Amino acid sequence: MSQWTNLSYANVATTSPRAHRVSSEWADSLARGGAAEFDGEAEKEGMMPLRHAASKLLSCGVGDVCVGSSATELLCSLAWAISPPEGSNVVSSRVAFPSTVYPWSRVCESNGAEIRLAEHDDSLYTDPDGILSLIDEKTSVVTVSHVEYSNGQRYDLEKLSEAAHSVGALLVVDATQSMGMVPIDAYSTKADAIISSGYKWLRGTYGAAVGFISPSVVSDLNPGLIGFRSNADLWDLRADRLVLPDDASRFEYTTIHFGAVLGLAAAIDELIGIGMEEVWRHDLELIDSLIQGVRDMGVEIASPLTETERSAIVSLRLPSGTSSEDVAKRLQSEYSILVTSRSGLLRVSPHIDNNLQEIESLLSALDEILS
Repeated sequence: MSQWTNLSYANVATTSPRAHRVSSEWADSLARGGAAEFDGEAEKEGMMPLRHAASKLLSCGVGDVCVGSSATELLCSLAWAISPPEGSNVVSSRVAFPSTVYPWSRVCESNGAEIRLAEHDDSLYTDPDGILSLIDEKTSVVTVSHVEYSNGQRYDLEKLSEAAHSVGALLVVDATQSMGMVPIDAYSTKADAIISSGYKWLRGTYGAAVGFISPSVVSDLNPGLIGFRSNADLWDLRADRLVLPDDASRFEYTTIHFGAVLGLAAAIDELIGIGMEEVWRHDLELIDSLIQGVRDMGVEIASPLTETERSAIVSLRLPSGTSSEDVAKRLQSEYSILVTSRSGLLRVSPHIDNNLQEIESLLSALDEILS
């Protein structure tokens, strides 16, 4: 039993025990026998359990899913694959997590393209119309975090897809702060790519990530990162030929921690077993309890609360003169409760492993600290 109450899944999840066991068993087998217990065929098929699990989670085809070691890695490869040309622009939000924007900044710098970032208010809220207003006939990519890490704001992906596609641009989504929390139907979003790390809401561990690449665009994309796994025939190890797979697996290019991959597949299977609608309902129930409790304390909520924009990330603006960083540290050291300080706000992000009693414990501790 953990000594911690983790109410900070937007930071790092408490790894699913099943995922940890599966990942550890793989590492143990490698330590015992190396290739005797993980041979060439096992390595060839090593990504498939996660591809199958993610395809069920996203209601898409297995061929639409690729596996990487991190969301940043997949986003970097995508940015170079799309390679916005000179004179074009990439649209995002200024409050987006840096890894959502940095890969595009690097490619745009090289190509002579422009980065356009929509502004936010004092609560780190970005008006979606501010993003839409930056899109024009020279836009090549619109890229957003589905849910903003700072305040939990959730974007309407279908609306952004429609706007991007109307000018011939692509929509690339960083879903690290939503996949595993919010039900996502990849086809319904009409997004061209959806990428997520595995160690937050999916409850995996570090070292594995998943991506959806729309079948309507995948054949046009030449990945920015290439390695021996990039070849359609994995063990055809001739350096004078490269034939990319015709599906999203063309973005899988190298050996990674297969234990993390198998563990993440197990964690996603758990979420599927629970049902994503039930996960979403449970998480919002916890958030509703938190919101009511902090309102009774007079603490301001800095996150959007409308049905279409809310998420299971809620950021609190503490009373003037109270440091969110200090409060987060006290909650951890004195009460064994994990939350996070971000941008001067106290961010709370419970998930399926939490319950209402743990929210009550946080409220009680917060009341004592603020008093």
